[in-house]
This record gives sequence, structure tokens and C-alpha cells, in this order.
Amino acid sequence: MDPRILTLASVALITNAQTVPWPVLNNQTCLENTCRQGDSECECFFTIEHRLTMMLEDERTLLVPIRGAVYRYNDYNRIVTDPDVLTLDGYQSRLVISINRQFPGPEIKAYEGQTMKIHVHNAMHTDSTSIHFHGIHQRNSAWADGVAFITQCPILPGQYYTYSFNLSQHGTYLYHSHIGDQRSMGLYGSFIVYPKVKSEDIPDHTVLLQDWNHDDDSETLYQKMLFGTFDLSRNTEIKTTKSVDNSNFSRFVFHSGLINGKGRYYTDSRNNNGAPLTVYNVERNKEYRFRVISAATLYPFRVFVQGHRTLKVIATDGFDVTPIEVESFVIQPGERFDFILLANNALGNYLLVAQTLETSISNYHAAEAVISYYQAPGIINPPKANGNICNSGDRCKVLNCPFRYFPSNTYRDCVLLDTLSLNDTKLSIDKLEDIEIEEKFYNFAFPGENGVTPGSVNGRQFVPPTSPILSQYSTASITPCDDTACGEDAICSCTYIDTIEKDTVYQFIISNIGAGRGWSHPIHLHGHSFYLLKIGLGTYNPSDASFLRETTDIACSGTKNFCNSETWANSTWEGNNVDGLNLDNPILKDTVIVPSGGYIVIRFKADNPGPWFFHCHIDLHNTNGMGMVIDEGRPSYLSLIPKGFPTCGNFDFDGTFENGGNGDNSYTEGNRGNPFFSKNDDMKCVFSNIYCYSYSQTCLM
Repeated sequence: MDPRILTLASVALITNAQTVPWPVLNNQTCLENTCRQGDSECECFFTIEHRLTMMLEDERTLLVPIRGAVYRYNDYNRIVTDPDVLTLDGYQSRLVISINRQFPGPEIKAYEGQTMKIHVHNAMHTDSTSIHFHGIHQRNSAWADGVAFITQCPILPGQYYTYSFNLSQHGTYLYHSHIGDQRSMGLYGSFIVYPKVKSEDIPDHTVLLQDWNHDDDSETLYQKMLFGTFDLSRNTEIKTTKSVDNSNFSRFVFHSGLINGKGRYYTDSRNNNGAPLTVYNVERNKEYRFRVISAATLYPFRVFVQGHRTLKVIATDGFDVTPIEVESFVIQPGERFDFILLANNALGNYLLVAQTLETSISNYHAAEAVISYYQAPGIINPPKANGNICNSGDRCKVLNCPFRYFPSNTYRDCVLLDTLSLNDTKLSIDKLEDIEIEEKFYNFAFPGENGVTPGSVNGRQFVPPTSPILSQYSTASITPCDDTACGEDAICSCTYIDTIEKDTVYQFIISNIGAGRGWSHPIHLHGHSFYLLKIGLGTYNPSDASFLRETTDIACSGTKNFCNSETWANSTWEGNNVDGLNLDNPILKDTVIVPSGGYIVIRFKADNPGPWFFHCHIDLHNTNGMGMVIDEGRPSYLSLIPKGFPTCGNFDFDGTFENGGNGDNSYTEGNRGNPFFSKNDDMKCVFSNIYCYSYSQTCLM
């Protein structure tokens, strides 16, 4: 490579760096004297880069796990305790994405009412990125929502970008990349916002979940979801696994589960590799708040605590609910649940377990962490937990099932989320009855034929625009959805945008039905929390819990059962007359499960203008096109775009030049092999506008 290119690149990087002073943080993520209760700001710095797991970098040495600790691969006599090591599940060494050298990224703790500032430096060599603050409404700051090509240009390698927004809410949230499938490689972290004045003094612990795959980067995982995963050592295709209701999961091989970036790889149903686990310390007879966040790529987890039959769930997605005591709860990608644990068992070490809903698998698929009582005997590699005992005389409640039943022989009873009520005294709840609403239907599914079944909404596979909808919207930057190509019996690929009006109350019916019905989808709406009014399920076998047939509440038009256009089967339900709505203090969510063969009904007021992404939170489904944009209140949000906001888009050279240039640069044999020059009929040059080679020709910069 020409050394002058390196020099120019270095100058550009230094220039960019000077615009964002990067302080010496002494291994801290946020500036001192910010982010505390009473501070007006919380200012933090992220450096995003690739790293290898199980690597002692100072010594360039691979590590191996043994009985809950890690050792050098060639020295089993000394335990390695370097906190900079990323262990994950201890299986060999794998490429991951880190933030400030941490996996997952550092936890951000801030207070309601503060101005949040996060400076991001993309130090990856080849990948662009962006950061979305999941569950934060971004009121008056849609430009900070962090969705590449919807609300911003991607942050390119070497670039810096500052997010700034007001924290007008409190609760349990997360942040993660919103470009491609980078979340599956670790680009995520927890984001806790405390109330201005804490109403309780209960210590809290964060439980950040991920399903983990050893083998592949995010792009390979996506391709394998499309075309299959194979084991050539056995000459077999690795089949998808099934859920409790006999629905198929997508093609994503679960090797292990992680809690706060740590887990164990099980080689069969009982034996694991002894990698270190996250440890939560508790004192007997004290209460603790556990904030559970799912950053999973695909799989739902059922969360329980060994030896503790009662978990008191008190919040979901940042809003308090009337407390409900359950044995366990199901959490989907993007969801959050807070529960209170009373540490009232005998002194000891217990496992907090997040087990997938997969059935008929040979290996144990779970994420684990240790809850260690103070003064209990130390243990760093506990055996696999036995599940809590449920029987006919003492049945177990499971919250947030994405189906009607568990098999009858498990003695578990499902509690649906639409039966819960809100418990937030500071929240002003709009009257839900007797109001004028506008109703819209959206079917999130995989309809199609002849083997072509892309993820879509109403049969429209989402094509991202080439420039941000927020700041550079034009018909040239999107792929329009043609009414003819996107019909009742057709699948199309386009930039699906639905416009809604400011200050109107909307009722969305979100379904997962028809020929493209898939496993239950966790659906996330940016920019809003919404009332969950109803969960409409299909029909299930009460004995073995298997799915029998989908809901009959919704009628689909067309001849192929794609369900691209829907109405209520009972016309008297139209408008505000849907049977079975919970209008008595329903809970608020921003991510909610849409059951296989069923639907949900949500309601919200369009009081936050912006182009909000609305999508499945399973990474692979989202990348495959299962998303759309709800464009709210345009053009009222255009005045809130920062001055000098970055722009991006396609470039098609039309032969003209700026600044008076005429492009009359002669081609000579001396330029042969220079990729920036090519000979054409007019003997003109085609060159880069970034670097100038020192040939005799004049270069325009």
C-alpha cells in the first residue's frame, strides 16, 4: 500500500478525534461527577472493537476452563484471574464485539431527568455500527434512536458519534447495536434508569441473558438460517428444534446460555465444561430486586431460581405491575422483567436458571448464574440444578407463556400478560373506553411459495432505505411498495412505511397467522410504550400442549392464505368493540410476544413524532425483512434534527464536477494499473475524491 494513503488516513482520524475529546477514564465508562443522583447529566464513552474470547492478551496465550476457573492451556497449576479476560462459555476462542473491552458492554446507571450523553467510537476495522437504547422513547430526540438508515447514518470504522437525549422515564432497559445481527456477537449492554427519588432501598442485581453459538459470525448465522446448517462428520442436516407447543424454532444452533457474559457449555444433558459463572451475593432473610433482560438472538427462556418457589414479579419493560407471585416466567428477546427474591432458604449456593423452551433435545440448553448466600460454603462449579418441584397438589404458575398450556404432566399453569394490571401511581393513564380510535392490522409472518418465504409484515419484506428516513427522506432513497406487486396473494420487497397522524389514538392488531405462521414473535415498537389490551390465542391440546389450529377471530382476504390483508371475522368487533379487551388498568409494554397462530391488541396515543422502527426482535427475522417504519407526525419532527447532522446515500457519477473542475485530466501510460484512473473515449480520468496519487496529472480533492 502507498504510504501516503496511510498518512492521509491518519490525518483524517486525528482530525475526527479532535472533535470529541476522549478523556482518560481510568477504566471507567462514565465521567466522574456525572450519572449520580442529583446530577444534571450522565456522560459516558464507548469504544467498540473486536476481541477474542478465552485469550490472555498480555501473554498471547489461550485459556481453558477447569472446574469453574480458567488456566493457561499449557499450565494447569495457576488460576488466571485477569478481569480483562472474556470467558463466555469457555469453549475455545471466538471473535466477539466488545465495548470498552467488556462483553457484554458496561452497565449504564443513570437517573430520571438527566441528560444522557454517550460518545461512541467505532474502532472496528471493517464494520459500521449504531446504538439503539431499547425502550427509551426518545421524545424530541428521534435522531438519537440509533437505527441505521432510519434515524441516522451508520457509524463507519474510525468514526465518532454522540447520542444525547433526556431521560424522561425510569426502569430496566438495554442498549444494543441496530445494524445487521451484531447483537448476536455481543454488542449490547444493560441500561438502568432510577427514579429521581427512590421509593425503595432494595439492592438490585442485573441478569443479562443471551443464547450463544460457538461457530459463526452474525453474517454466517443469517445465511445458515436461510439455507440450513449441516454436520458433515455425520453427513446430516441439523434440524430445527421445537417449542413446547410443537412449533419450530428458526435455524440457530444453541450451544450455551450466558448471563452477564458467562456460562457453561453442556456436552450432554448433565455434563459441562466447568467455565466460570456469574455470582450474585445475597444475605439470608433480605430481599433483592433482580432485573432480567433478554438480549437473546432467538430463543425464549423460562427463568426460575433453584430452591426458591416464589418470585414476585413487580415490573416489565420499565413499568410497575401489580405484584404477582409465580414459580417462573418466560422472557423473549428484548423483554425485561423485574422480580423480588426473598433469600429465605438455608445457607447455600443456588442456581438462577434461564432454560430454553426447546423440547426433545439431547443437551441441556440453559443459562446459569450462582446465587450465593453470605457465609455459605464456597463453590465455583455447582452441579446442574434440578427444577423446582410442581405437582397436582402444589401447581406452579408460569408468567408470560406464548401458548395456552404446558404439558399436563408438568403441573405448570400459564398466566398471560393481558391479565396483569399496571401499578404505577405516577403515570397519567388516558381513559381507554369511549374514545375514537383508528385501527390497523399487521401480520408478522413468513408467507410465500416455491421455497421463497421471507420475513415480512403484511407480505412486505422490508428493504432498508439508502439514506435515513428521518433526515434525508426521498423517493430515490427508498424502494416503494407498489400496490399491485404487494397484493393479497403476493410477496414483495420494499421499504414498508405506514404514516400515522399526531395526537390520534391507534389500536394495532398484530398477528402471526396464515400460510406463513411461524414461532411466536417478540415485536418491538420504537418511540412508544403501549397498552396491552388482549392476547388472542389459537387452540391447543390440553394434554400435551401442542398447537392444533390458529385463531378464528381474524379473517384473511385472498386465495393463498398469506393474510396480507386482514379484518375482524366478526364485523361487530370493528373500532372500539373488540370482545375481551382489558380496559381496566392494562399494563404497558414496548416489546411483546405475538403467539404462533394468534394475535395481540395494543393501543397508544401518537404523541411522539418520528420515524419509528416496528419489527420482530429476533435478530435473524429482523434482518430477513420482518419489520417496517411507523412514520409519525411528519414533518413536525424535522425541526428537531441537529445542525450538521451526518448525511449518507448512493452516488452515481454523472460526468460533472464541482468547483469549476472540468475533469480534463489526461490519461497516460504512467497511470496504467492505478485503480483511480481508467481510459475512456474522452481520455478523461475517473479517480478517488479522498486520496491523490503524485502523478503528473492534476488531482481534484
